[in-house]
Amino acid sequence: MIFVNKKTTLPREELLSVLKDCNRVNERVKFDEKRGRPQMLVKERGRWLSMTCRFVGGESKDNGFIVGTLFFGRITEKNGVTRLCGIITTAPAFYAVILGLLIYSVIRGISLGGFNPVALIIAVASVLMFLPEFKKQGIIDRYLARAIKYGESR
Repeated sequence: MIFVNKKTTLPREELLSVLKDCNRVNERVKFDEKRGRPQMLVKERGRWLSMTCRFVGGESKDNGFIVGTLFFGRITEKNGVTRLCGIITTAPAFYAVILGLLIYSVIRGISLGGFNPVALIIAVASVLMFLPEFKKQGIIDRYLARAIKYGESR
């Protein structure tokens, strides 16, 4: 989970247009061609903005299990400064269930006077199994920084 708080002097509409232009932002960036090139899918819902990342053109299909890795936040403009605030997270619904299972297991272990490692093993295994999906968090964070830098240099 990565918290994002970026500032720029770009107007809100211009920042949105730069964020939606994925090919231009990733123009001179090298990526692992086996996985493909990351494609950002930007959706705007009123004041809120969501962005998902998927790899296109790689050797295998990127399914983005359940929800995949996404940025969820908003763009606010005040006194000539535009602020992009939000959170980058991976499969929030899936990990809410895993976290609930882990908390339930700890509470049951304390109430019964024992500890069952199954929930802990499932939580660790799910993180390790979907490690490539967690790497997308850094890709989205760097994409946001590049988009702001690109927009300011135009």
